[in-house]
Amino acid sequence: MKAFATIIASAALALSTAAQAAPPDTISGEGYQADISFVSTKTRAEVKAETIAALRRGDILTGELYPLDFASPIRGKTRAQVKAELALAIRNGEIRIEQ
Repeated sequence: MKAFATIIASAALALSTAAQAAPPDTISGEGYQADISFVSTKTRAEVKAETIAALRRGDILTGELYPLDFASPIRGKTRAQVKAELALAIRNGEIRIEQ
């Protein structure tokens, strides 16, 4: 019985090392090497400038706005609108401020 267990353990070890030594499967994408023939038409500075411009235009969403649906025009309230609502709520007694 001990010899059988030793044979099974040896076979498992041999198969696992053979699997590690096998060449990568090119169909699944393992061992993929990037296309080194690609030549960029823009400099890094140009790409950075385009990215900053897109962020300023609102074309790239970041932070809390990320999952925003572009089809919906709702953008939220401005800081001035929120301050006006707060002042109105304080005047109406909806919010108490204790000093």
